[in-house]
Amino acid sequence: MGTDLYLDGMARLEAGDVEEGRRLLEEALQKAPGDVKAMHGLALALDLAGERARALELLEFAHARAPSEPGPACDLAMSLLERGEDARAAQVLAPVLDAQPDQPRANLYQAMALAKTDPARARSLLEKVLRDSDSELRQEAEALDRVLAEHAPST
Repeated sequence: MGTDLYLDGMARLEAGDVEEGRRLLEEALQKAPGDVKAMHGLALALDLAGERARALELLEFAHARAPSEPGPACDLAMSLLERGEDARAAQVLAPVLDAQPDQPRANLYQAMALAKTDPARARSLLEKVLRDSDSELRQEAEALDRVLAEHAPST
């Protein structure tokens, strides 16, 4: 299995060496063609290299193989949200939240996906994120919650 290649590739990406990270992740995926982590890692490398279409294609494939895996689903959902495909993003995140209802990033992105069509449900999802230890996610959730509260219908 390409576990060491995967870990080394991800470490290279985190260090800012996109080219070497990509090479290692491509090799990891060649050695373990169905490995969802390797697909996800390579999709991240492709995105960093500016190959968004290929990255999205790989995220779609990784998500199809493991729909309840949070990493690929969240990154795919964010890509869809950026393109204005909110309903599709919500569909992508549903299996993750069915399997892991408290997954903070999935809850945040689902709240983003539902903000326009179901703001009350979006705010209830944000409650889970606001209790998370990740300060960056909490800040994003607080910002979205403020916007939703400003636009909430008065009772």
